[in-house]
Amino acid sequence: MGFATGSSSFLHHSLFLPPSSPCILQPPFSPRNGLTPRKIRTAISCSQQEITPKDEDFCKRRAILFVGFSLIPLLNMRAEAVEGIAAESTEVRTLDQKQKAQQSGQGKPSQNPFLSLLNGLGFLGSGVLAALYASLKKEKAASDATIESINVKLKEKEATISFLEKKFESELLNEKEARNKALAKANEEKQSLVNQLDLANRTITSLGQDLQKEKSLVEEQTIQVEHLEVSLQKAGDEKRQLQEQVKEKLDSVAALQERVNSLSSEIKDKDDNLQNVNSKLVEKERELSRLNSIYQQAQEQLSSLNSEIQQLKDVLQEKEKELELKNVALKNLKAELASSLAERDESHKKLDAVLKEYDQFKSSAEKKAALDAKLLGEREEALHHLEEQLEVAKNDVNKSKVLISDLTQEKDKLTKMLNIELKNVKHLEQELKITQESLENSRSEASELSKQLHESRLLCSELEDKVSRIEVAFSETRDSLQREVNEVKLGAEVIAGELRSTKELLSKSNDELQMISRELADKVQRCESLEKELDHTHRKAESAALALEVEKNIVASLNKELKVLETQISRDREARKSLEADLEDATKSLDEMNQETLKLSRELELASSRISSIEDEKEALYRSLDEQKQVSQEARENLEDAHNLIMRLGNERDGLEKRGKKLEEELASAKGEILRLRSQMNASKNPAIDQHEQKLEVGSKSDASPRKVTRRRKVNQQQEDS
Repeated sequence: MGFATGSSSFLHHSLFLPPSSPCILQPPFSPRNGLTPRKIRTAISCSQQEITPKDEDFCKRRAILFVGFSLIPLLNMRAEAVEGIAAESTEVRTLDQKQKAQQSGQGKPSQNPFLSLLNGLGFLGSGVLAALYASLKKEKAASDATIESINVKLKEKEATISFLEKKFESELLNEKEARNKALAKANEEKQSLVNQLDLANRTITSLGQDLQKEKSLVEEQTIQVEHLEVSLQKAGDEKRQLQEQVKEKLDSVAALQERVNSLSSEIKDKDDNLQNVNSKLVEKERELSRLNSIYQQAQEQLSSLNSEIQQLKDVLQEKEKELELKNVALKNLKAELASSLAERDESHKKLDAVLKEYDQFKSSAEKKAALDAKLLGEREEALHHLEEQLEVAKNDVNKSKVLISDLTQEKDKLTKMLNIELKNVKHLEQELKITQESLENSRSEASELSKQLHESRLLCSELEDKVSRIEVAFSETRDSLQREVNEVKLGAEVIAGELRSTKELLSKSNDELQMISRELADKVQRCESLEKELDHTHRKAESAALALEVEKNIVASLNKELKVLETQISRDREARKSLEADLEDATKSLDEMNQETLKLSRELELASSRISSIEDEKEALYRSLDEQKQVSQEARENLEDAHNLIMRLGNERDGLEKRGKKLEEELASAKGEILRLRSQMNASKNPAIDQHEQKLEVGSKSDASPRKVTRRRKVNQQQEDS
């Protein structure tokens, strides 16, 4: 009722206000704040013009409508709004009282004729206004009754509106919360779908890269399989070659065994020969000991000869002194001859002078001449004998010097030869030791060669078994690789189809997400349009009901769309689960493929390692065969060296025997020469016996010439032997 009185006072006051600008009602809702309840911000300014009944009715209706509009969204602020209206009605009443007081105050001024006219006109107007006021009171009473009935209806409507508003607000809040939740869920799901799409794209790209890698791996594996086939063919060819080579090597091994047997027999023979050589060496050592004793005796004899040579040198010095004395005597004789020649000249002169006396003393002169001739002949013969003795002495001195030089040279040569022979003996002993060691080594190497041959045969048999196993394993691996390659190709095609289907599903899901985003944008726009429509519903009550129905329909459609979205989201989840399952299957298949490729790579590595081991064994066989060849060659060379050593030892033994014989002959010749020198020394002690000396000189001349020849021959033979 308070609200009704306030509204009636408001209407009454609006009739008497002065005219101003038209009545402006500010809408209670701003378009920016959509569904939230707001405070009422109304500013009512009524004009002071004269109001017609139509305008009054229109204003009443409009006021009722605006009051209704103001009360629809503000059920919570209803009491405050009523209090504000009551306050406004009280303000309007106070304004009316003030205006009346002003009018009463204006009627009291000084009486003027113009004012009387105005008073008359005021009375007339007051009468008219009274009539109008009475009619207005009637209308007011009717309007009060209608207003009361309207207030009752308004209260009922307010109750219904408040209930509807509460219900609508609760529904709007629930819908808003549901929308917010749905939007949040949609955003989360959108983000999750975007993330899933990114992950799916990444997985697809990774799967594409993996597929490309697998294709490249498959191509590489096919290339490797081809290479393996080629390598297997090469290995088969090499196996054949190796088998042929093994056969050849077996033949060569058999030949080597025969050679080894022959070498062993030869080694036995050589052992026997070495034993003989050892026995001969023992004999030669005994002979060397004998020769050493003989050499020592020869050295002693040489020392005695040296002493005798020194004695001979002393004798030669004495003989030289005697020769000097004889030379002095010869000089005296020559001086005597010169004096005799001078005397002869004088005698000739005397003869010329005493020719006359010659006849007288002819007989005596002839006698004297005969005596002088005899003396001269004797003296000339003595001179000839002395000259011959000097020549013999000079020859003996020269011979003794030559003998001394020859003996010293022979001594040096003998010492050198003995040193050389000692060195040769040491070398022979070392070479014998080396030959014994080489023979032992050759025996051990022959045994090792026989062992290696046996091991090589075993290795050849094992290699043949391994090669056969490798061929079987390789054929199996090749078949399994071909099967796996075919399975990989089929799996790759299936994965490519699945990837295409996943790409199509992802494109569809992207399109659906785009559609959902567009629908959400449309819904947002619709929400904005709904807010605008709600703003318009504050202005238009009839459109509000329609808008409510439209909004209900929109809410129903939104619910349907939300259900559709939920179904689509569930489908997307199921598709995502299926995609995840497909991705897991793809990852499992990829893992299996990777494991299979790893197995294949391991098998390839094992095959390559086996091939490399076979090649290493082949190279080892080649090396062992080369080593066997080298060992056999070394054994041959050692045998040849041993044979050469034996021949050298035989030659050296012959040379030593010849040298011993030569030394014995030279010692005998030296003894003969010593005896001859002694005989000459003994003969030189008796110079008075001329005939004996002549015989000795003739014998010495006859003996000297062949001895010189024999010495020269011996020297030449020694030079040739050296």
